[in-house]
Amino acid sequence: MRVSYTNTVYAPQSTVSELTLGELTQIINALKETPTLDQIKEWFSKLVLRQRDYDEYRLFNSRKYARNLVARGEFAEMLVLCWRSGQRTPIHDHGGSVGVILVYEGLLTETMFHRQPQGHVRPYDTHRWGPGAITGADVPDIHQLLNLQPQGRDLVTLHCYAPPLTVLNKYSPRSSKVARWREGYFASGAGI
Repeated sequence: MRVSYTNTVYAPQSTVSELTLGELTQIINALKETPTLDQIKEWFSKLVLRQRDYDEYRLFNSRKYARNLVARGEFAEMLVLCWRSGQRTPIHDHGGSVGVILVYEGLLTETMFHRQPQGHVRPYDTHRWGPGAITGADVPDIHQLLNLQPQGRDLVTLHCYAPPLTVLNKYSPRSSKVARWREGYFASGAGI
C-alpha cells in the first residue's frame, strides 16, 4: 500500500477569486441541479478560511467525530466535521453521491479501498491532507477518514455531498457483508 503526504491545493479555474462560507451556503441552497465533482472543488478552492465564519459549526464530541450541518438543499449538502485525535469513520462509500473535502485545521488521513472478488475490501492507498488541501471522489468510492494526530490535536474538515447523502454502505476487510447506514445530523456531534 502506498502512503502519500500531500498539501496539494486545487487551483481555481474561474475569475471569481474568493467565496465566504455564507456565500457558498447560499449557492448550495439555490442549486437547480446536482453539481459536479469539479464544480464543488472549484467552490472549495475559492473559500476564504476564517475560523470566525465556521466557529458556530466547530463542535466536537468525545465519543465520535461530530457531523455539523451547514447547508442542505435538494441537490447538495455541506457539513463541518470535527474530529478529536483517534476518531475515524468506518470504511464506507457515499451511496451514489460525489464527495469533496476541504481540510481547515489539522491533518486528515484518508485510506482508499478496493472491493475484492470475495466481497471484502482491501486498502490500496493512503493520503495525508493538511490545511487548505482539497480531496474529492466520484462514484464509486470506498474510503476511511481518520484523525491520526497525537492526543490533543483536533481536525476540522468541510464536506460537500451531491446529491445529499441518504444511505451509505459500510465495508469490512474481514467480511463480505455490506451494511447500510442512514445519515443523521446532530449539532452536538455524532458519527457513523
